[in-house]
This record gives sequence, structure tokens and C-alpha cells, in this order.
Amino acid sequence: MTQLEEPFASLSESIQLGIRKLGWTQATPVQAKVLPIMRSGRDLIVQSHTGSGKTGAFGIPIAEALDPDLDECQAMVLVPTRELANQVAEEAAVLLEGKGLRTVPIYGGVGYQQQLEAIEAGAHLVVGTPGRILDHLGAGRLNLDRLGILVFDEADEMLSLGFWPDMREIQKYIPKERQSCLFSATIPERVRSLARSFLNDPEYVSPDEGQLAPQQIEHFYIVTTAQEKEGVLARLIEHEDPESAIIFCNTKADVRYVTAFLQRRGIDADQISGDLSQAAREVAMGKIKAGKLRFLVATDVAARGIDISDLSHVLSYSAPESPEVYVHRTGRTGRAGKAGVAISLVSGLDIGNFRHLQKVNRIEIRERKAPTAANMRERVRERLMVKIEQEVRQLPDKEQRFLVERFVPIVEELAKTEDGRNDLAAICAAYMKEHKPTTNVSDEAPAKAPESRDERREQAPQRRPRRPKRGGGKRGGPG
Repeated sequence: MTQLEEPFASLSESIQLGIRKLGWTQATPVQAKVLPIMRSGRDLIVQSHTGSGKTGAFGIPIAEALDPDLDECQAMVLVPTRELANQVAEEAAVLLEGKGLRTVPIYGGVGYQQQLEAIEAGAHLVVGTPGRILDHLGAGRLNLDRLGILVFDEADEMLSLGFWPDMREIQKYIPKERQSCLFSATIPERVRSLARSFLNDPEYVSPDEGQLAPQQIEHFYIVTTAQEKEGVLARLIEHEDPESAIIFCNTKADVRYVTAFLQRRGIDADQISGDLSQAAREVAMGKIKAGKLRFLVATDVAARGIDISDLSHVLSYSAPESPEVYVHRTGRTGRAGKAGVAISLVSGLDIGNFRHLQKVNRIEIRERKAPTAANMRERVRERLMVKIEQEVRQLPDKEQRFLVERFVPIVEELAKTEDGRNDLAAICAAYMKEHKPTTNVSDEAPAKAPESRDERREQAPQRRPRRPKRGGGKRGGPG
């Protein structure tokens, strides 16, 4: 039998069984830090990247806290995509099965029946996307009265996809007394605002030694070729969907070229450079400060004196020529106590110089892969599905069926020809532009949650009869 190291060795044998099945022998840094805090019942914010072992970090404490004799949802993990829902649910199921606990992944794009059967059978842990979970809650198919643990996994991604309205609506259905934990690769201001709405005096955790608070600026670089730079930049903008950004170039010629390239692709961009008159510069600056322009393309010289406190991203189309220039560029974001993201495109001979400036500035700059065409298709599909779900949820079932019967045959017919597919693409693009996702998380007081189970019944009158409980089960929730 595989020998487990601490903190795994002190866990119950049923949970150790699941850990061995997953092939784990020792805790990752994030697991070692998170486990004791979650087991204490305290809320926490965890800055953690993909592959860090975060599913085990929250999955093990959840497995410990759940009561197998209480056939109701006692823990819920909110995730941004169906793929992550399946991945987390699969790992969690292995950790939970030794105690006789059940989990179910819940997400859109598939039928309701299998999910409904798992809920009615008494799933103890629900892992899903906010939109589909809200569908089940609104129809009375899911009850969260016994929820004791709420986890946000990849919170920055959920907000980027536009799930904030759904999460605020879910807040109406969850008990006030619970443990809430937030995991996110980056901690921008909108993630902090989400934490303020859902978490109570959370502790901040990072696997990086000596890091006691969220970094104000997240630093990344992408290695690409000179010929592919503009395409990578366009895909990066669409993938990141920044609220606002400055795009830095090293020359005035590049500023003109990048601005024209982005504008041809329908991206809301303008430029400032030494070639522009002072009046034209002030117009561009006034537009981005007023929130009427998302992307400003500039040289380092032209950007001197720019002070925009709400700038979310700094993108470097051209790698900075010195360590000082990098600091000046990235210092444009992360101001006024807010967090920001700095991403540099690096190619050719610039790679060696870029590594040198990291050492000089003592800044950790992590490498990211450029978004691929497949990444972009999936990203657009996810955003489109979130928006459609939010609108369709407001319609009565009869009207939904009418719309399906009326429009699905038209869509299928259009998809058969190239002209028709072009029309569909134009419709989707116009819809995405008109219904831009809500990414700003308001600091206003959260919506008032219903005070009692009866009030929630009034909000969800379609609740089905609950399955009879097994005899002798405890009624207290976890944590």
C-alpha cells in the first residue's frame, strides 16, 4: 500500500482510499496551505493556477465535512465551463466515494433529466456552471437550504464570461451561515469585489512563499513570431476581453499599423503618437478616460503623463527595450488600489533581452500560450451560451418551445450554404456586440436573501416532491 505523507496521512481511511486512487502521495504547496484553513471553517481567497492541485485543496475538506446520512446538497462548487465541471466532479467523486457520498456535474447544453435524477437521488456535492444551476434553482429542482460550503473555482474566468448576474441571483438561494472559498489564477478588482459580496473576513492564501497579499499586477508574456504578432494580439484581446487597455508599440509606424489592423477587425481602438496634433491626442485621451474607447495604441513617449485609474490591462505589441520602460508601461495599470494585467508579446532576439529585464526588475513574469483558433471558438461559444441562457431563462416554457419550433429550422437551413453561414456569423457578432457581458462587480450591498424556506418555496413553486430520507439521518449541515 502506498505510504501517504502529511497532511494526507492524518486523514480518515475512506478519504485516503480516494487519494491513493488519484495517485497522490504528497500534498502540493496549495493543498498544504489550504487544507488546515478550510478544515477550520474559515473563508479564504486562494490565488492558484491550473495544475496546482486546487481541486484536492477544496475537495478533501469538502469530503471530510459532508454527512452521508443527509441526502441533500451540502456543498457546491461553481465553475466557468462544462469541461471544468466534469473534471472537478470526476476528481471529487473519487474522494467522496469512500464515505458513500455522491456528486453531480451540472451545466448547460445538455438535457435536464440525468442531472435531475442525480439531484433527486440526493447528491451531496453539486459542481456546475452558474447559469444551469440557476435554472434548477428557479424551477425548484435544487434545494440549497443545507448548503454549508460554497466554492468559486476559477472566479476570474466566471466573471470574464459574464456570469456575475447569475451569481448574484444564486445568492438569494444560499444560507447566510456557510463557509465560502474563492480560487482564482488572478485577483483583479472584480474578483475582490466578488469576494466582498460572498465571503466573510477571508484569509488570503498563495502557494508563493512570502506573498501575503494579492499582487496588484499580474505579469505574463507570450512567445510568438514577428509575422504572427498582429493575429496573436487580436486573439488575445478577444480572449481576455479587457475592460480597457493601452497597447504599447516601439515605433510610430507600428502604432499606425496596429491601430488600423484592429479597427479593420471591428475592435474599438484609437492611437496617440508624436505625429498627432495636441487636439487629436486630447480627443483620444478624453474618450478612453470617459469609457467611450476601450483600446489606446501608443508609443512610450506619447503615453507619458497618461493617468487612467481604471485601466485593466497593459499589452505590449512590441517588447520593451529596457527594464525601465517595462516598469513604466506596466505601471499604467494596477492603480488606485486596483489590480491589473500586463501581457507582453515577445519574438526573435527580444526573448533574451526580455529575460534580462525580469532579473533586473525582480518581477516574476509567467509564460502563457497564445490563444489558438480552437481556443477562440470555444471562448466565443461559452460567452454566447451565457448570454442566451440569461435571456431564455426569463421566458415561460411555452414561449421557449415556440421559439425553438420557429427558429431552429431556419438556422439549420441557413447553415447548409456559405451565404447562410455568413448571415449566421453576422447575427452572432451583432448579438455579442449588443449584449456585452457584465464584468464589473458592483460593491453595492448584495441582494437580500429570502429569510425562510417558505419564502424560497414561493419563489420556486415548481419544486418536485422530495425523496424520502434514509432513517436516522442527521439534520445539521456541514461546517
